[in-house]
Amino acid sequence: MKDVKTKERFIELRGQGLPLAKIAAEINVSKTTLINWERDFREEIDNLQAVELEAMYDKYYLSVRKKVEFFGDVLNRIQGELETRDLSTIPTEKLFAMYAHFYREAQHALPELTFRNDDEIRIARARRLPSSDDSSMTELDSLRFSHKS
Repeated sequence: MKDVKTKERFIELRGQGLPLAKIAAEINVSKTTLINWERDFREEIDNLQAVELEAMYDKYYLSVRKKVEFFGDVLNRIQGELETRDLSTIPTEKLFAMYAHFYREAQHALPELTFRNDDEIRIARARRLPSSDDSSMTELDSLRFSHKS
């Protein structure tokens, strides 16, 4: 049986997206064992992959926040330039087209905002975590309750 540190290293490397063959060579564990570990630690691996992907999104300006900031900045600059233009010139028409294009792109980049009350949050959590006991208060619920009192 392999030690915990070896399994943790496997999860870390798999979370980084390394292939099983490369991981097997690095930590000296058979590919068959790694396949079993992949199944056993699927959630941990998925979480690490999500963290890695989020970092890449941020690095390459693909996060929602970065997209909104980018489109907002471009729209503000175009709008500022439009305000200085005579609207009868052809370049202004092109500028309006650019503005319309970036406005549509910004609308697509914006996430749909969903606000939930406490009951809706509890229902959504129960759907997502069906094995959790609905009646027990979570740490967050007890914090909310103590602040309302």
